Amino acid sequence: DFSFLLTLSSVVSVFSFLMVVVKIESNRSVRGVSLKMMECYILILTCRLFAIVPFEGYLPFDKSGDWLYQLCEAIGLGLAGTIVYFCRSRFQSTYDPESDTLNHLYLIVPALAISFVFHPNLNSFLPSDIAWAFALYLESVAVLCQLFMFMKEGQAQPHTSHFLAAQAVAKLLTFIFWASSFSELSNPNHYIKSFVGKWVVVMQLVQLLVMGDFIYHYIRCIRKGIPVSQVLCSDNV
Repeated sequence: DFSFLLTLSSVVSVFSFLMVVVKIESNRSVRGVSLKMMECYILILTCRLFAIVPFEGYLPFDKSGDWLYQLCEAIGLGLAGTIVYFCRSRFQSTYDPESDTLNHLYLIVPALAISFVFHPNLNSFLPSDIAWAFALYLESVAVLCQLFMFMKEGQAQPHTSHFLAAQAVAKLLTFIFWASSFSELSNPNHYIKSFVGKWVVVMQLVQLLVMGDFIYHYIRCIRKGIPVSQVLCSDNV
């Protein structure tokens, strides 16, 4: 039974958001944080909560699915919203829109379109099933906003590097959970929906592949004692 991994993934994700909030507050700066990625996460967590609070289809099977998983996702939403507030209002002067250049609509619109076609039906309520799928697909590519920002600036802030590393761990835990449970997402009586379970696992894998190169260099930085701010400098790593 891997159901606890889904909640553990959410806990890891919450701590990654909390770390960024604390660092921004202590530095009084949002330098190096992608506002567009955080706005994507607000959409992701809002849609996921819509699928897991009123319904039970996508909840962990153990007792953590009674309230802990939903609570962690709600806290994550609050923290993501706080970071967006910091970027857009409180510490707006420290945000550099010239570095945060990837238009997140190019990620949001395709993810939404795909979710209308490929979505499970565990909640037996179409809007929530689509919302869950949309959250999954958008989450698979949301970190591209931050990675593009890293490349634009030529370096990575330590706290955003640690954030992405923690998110990668969370995604790995989620991948293991759904890889063991994907058959429940499919409907064998429907031609398209019979592939949904495998499609979900593929999208979970895409999340890991998108972050693969960054995580490889991040681990090398840690092992060699090089500051993670130099994670993009291949000469050092």
